[in-house]
Amino acid sequence: MHITGRIYRDPPVNIAGPVVVENKMNSNPQDNTLTRRPEARGFRVEQILQEATDGKLRVPAFQRPLRWRSKTVIDFFDSVRRGFPVGELLLSRDHAKAGIVSFGPVMIEAKEQPSALWVIDGQQRVTALVATLLRKDQTPRGDFWSIWFDLLNQEFMFLQKKEAPPTWIPLNVLSDSVRQLKWIRNWSFSETREDLVDRALELGKSIREYEIPAYIVEGASQKVLRMIFTRVNTGGVDMRESEIFEALYGEEGDKPIRSAVARLCDLGFGKLDEDLFLRCLRVTCNLTRSETIDASTDLPSDSISRTETAFRRAINCITLSAGIPHWKLLPYRLPLIALTAFYDSFPSDDPRIDRLVAKWIWRGALSGDHEDVTDARVNRLVKQIRGSAEPYNAIIELLSHFESVDLRAMQKNDPLSEIDEKISLNRASGKIFILGLLAVGPHRQSSPTQSVLFDSEEDTTADEDSAALDGKRFYRSLTDEGNLGSDCVIRISGMEKKEFITSNEETLSSFLLSLKCIDHLVHNQIEDFRTLRRFILAIYLQRFVVDRLGDRLDVRPSISSIKAAQ
Repeated sequence: MHITGRIYRDPPVNIAGPVVVENKMNSNPQDNTLTRRPEARGFRVEQILQEATDGKLRVPAFQRPLRWRSKTVIDFFDSVRRGFPVGELLLSRDHAKAGIVSFGPVMIEAKEQPSALWVIDGQQRVTALVATLLRKDQTPRGDFWSIWFDLLNQEFMFLQKKEAPPTWIPLNVLSDSVRQLKWIRNWSFSETREDLVDRALELGKSIREYEIPAYIVEGASQKVLRMIFTRVNTGGVDMRESEIFEALYGEEGDKPIRSAVARLCDLGFGKLDEDLFLRCLRVTCNLTRSETIDASTDLPSDSISRTETAFRRAINCITLSAGIPHWKLLPYRLPLIALTAFYDSFPSDDPRIDRLVAKWIWRGALSGDHEDVTDARVNRLVKQIRGSAEPYNAIIELLSHFESVDLRAMQKNDPLSEIDEKISLNRASGKIFILGLLAVGPHRQSSPTQSVLFDSEEDTTADEDSAALDGKRFYRSLTDEGNLGSDCVIRISGMEKKEFITSNEETLSSFLLSLKCIDHLVHNQIEDFRTLRRFILAIYLQRFVVDRLGDRLDVRPSISSIKAAQ
């Protein structure tokens, strides 16, 4: 998650190790309770550093991956500096043998301790403090704990390889006041910038004296510690990124993203994921996902409305020009994100541009190119789009990616592969197969124009799993032997299977069926039905793919756009 506003909680670690070697529980093995209440107290950062230096603070040496990266460490220290809560520690007081204790790059030779403090929950936070503040190197650089503070701009920074600017102070000199004063005396600005000196002293004081609440458990068995740890780490549900955005930017209970997503439902494209909308908002506001959105982020006042408007244009193009009527049938999410940037940059309606965009959507879907929705890929596409002065240039550059590719030879998501497979909307090829059936225009005999295809009730969730579970709202099997592609037709609301038996040839052809297919079904000749249906589907789907891929594209500007430019 890239939005701040959470209490820091460490990822789970395996605690099935020798943290506690003696069971001082109640003699009843079924009574998994503590014989004494946990001690609640606070530890100042300087006390935590002293406990670590003395070898009294221990972290279990079994499976304990350090998952925080420099960005998380920076956010943690920024919260400490600002006095924000960072969550409590869970410690267990017990015996510890002599040995080497490591906190990231900091190694401490610890003596045997009869009453050590084992970190059961809080390893990432404790490691961030000790590894950053107690390291001995004069110029910390290169690892996740090489954190400095820019005294001029008042922000924490990560130093990788280069030399630090003269106004930066390394955090490891803040571990005690004596060490900090020595650093200041040797600092080039110690005599000329009294304001920066005061700022450095205030920083050191705020970090050293910051108090972290802790619970200390004594006399607990491994089983009880494991139970406590599990409940501490799983008792709540992580907030989604969009929920935190609503909390930061909603006014008087308003939910700006939820409201925008609800308004977009009038397009009939389905209930979209709110986190997906937020990712598109980042694209609209030129924010990468690595950039944190918090209360201090200066978002444009029209960020929601701009994103909604561009999102609406993207959906219209996807449904009307590309022929994809519902977001659960969109093979990949990349077009929604990239096209939000496209239509934010070029909002005017131009059917010719929309047709070219549809070709880009289909080429990326059939080749599998749009499967890559990583931040790096999205950032590259947005940069391409924003760098174009005209929509024609932008879409031509997007399509140029496929110029050197023989698309027919690399159809990763060929719908023909679905004919003898069970249909699943978890596969892009499964979605394309259903879209192929839809493109024929299935309808009831009583309604020659295309009928309402899907039930109108919306999903309560909008994730990929629900898309698979809810797939049958789009299609149905004409046999009782599973959902093979050869057996499936588009589901039309209110149309029962028996209606196919009485339908005329024109109606059946809209479902890619024939009178002979129905005759085989009526006589329970399933294999004969499948043989004939495979033949019909294969011929049609080959034409469908060729039509969607297209050959040479007419990318000449329209006459109206030329006149407008003049």
